[in-house]
Amino acid sequence: MNVTVPDGLTFGVIPGHDQSGDFFGTVELAEALGFDSVWVGDHLLWYVPSLDPVALLGAIALRTTRVRLGTAVMLAALRPAVVVAKQAATLDHLSGGRFVLGVGAGGENPAEFAAAGVPLAERGARLSECIRVCRALWSAGRQPVHFTGRFTTLAGVRFDLPPLTPGGPPVWAGGRAPGALQRAGLLGDGWLAFVVTPERFAEGWAAVCAHAAAAGRDPAALTPGLQLWCALADSDAEARAIIAPAIERMYRTPFERFERYCIFGPPDTWRTRIAAFAAAGVRHFNLVFAGGDVQGQMVRVATEVLA
Repeated sequence: MNVTVPDGLTFGVIPGHDQSGDFFGTVELAEALGFDSVWVGDHLLWYVPSLDPVALLGAIALRTTRVRLGTAVMLAALRPAVVVAKQAATLDHLSGGRFVLGVGAGGENPAEFAAAGVPLAERGARLSECIRVCRALWSAGRQPVHFTGRFTTLAGVRFDLPPLTPGGPPVWAGGRAPGALQRAGLLGDGWLAFVVTPERFAEGWAAVCAHAAAAGRDPAALTPGLQLWCALADSDAEARAIIAPAIERMYRTPFERFERYCIFGPPDTWRTRIAAFAAAGVRHFNLVFAGGDVQGQMVRVATEVLA
């Protein structure tokens, strides 16, 4: 059965696992192929090398003209809130208003929180307060900002870099835990889910919308997004051989525990999985290409799946 990908969806790519070494070539190809956006991840300490997302997106901003650029996701609780506000405003300027600040609480590697001097148990509260601080600074122009929170106190601070985007860059809150769903509904412009099935996505999105509505916000103004690992090949077995070792190397967990959260296989499998997630409410997909010939897979996805 040939399933058609529904209209009205957007697709971004996370190209950091391209083994060719041509990272910026992959970014430029994503833009040329018509993908909506390019995203990068964030860890201070992890099992594999990772570049700083702010520095990397600054470079990407200068190599692109159309695609949105985003963090997926920045572990903002590891940084002072004012620093996050300045970094996001800087990327908003460098990209000409194309930046999306995706944030998440993290916690998979407690060592990076300990190294940054941030108690792991505080990460959710710190993240929520960080979003509030950013919005206060971004929306103030150059007027004094007063803010008294649990972790941040601002006494008449003047933010010296008002963003190009009115009110500041969009903030997409990531995660699937109850606190993350509440944060997305109360504070986010979008929700970026990860490691969920279509069924769990639908449940999570309903919770996000309920939190938004209870706070007097319009749920329809929020973007329901999903980040998922993927590999495209001519057969399920060939695609599995690409994605399984990449997942196990990245997360130190057996692929069998991750398998149901991914898309891997030939184009028909991709279309079926995308349609299932779209039926659950997803409107934006971040595709994390797991390795192999990433540029070749991107071309095939654009021409054989999404076209």
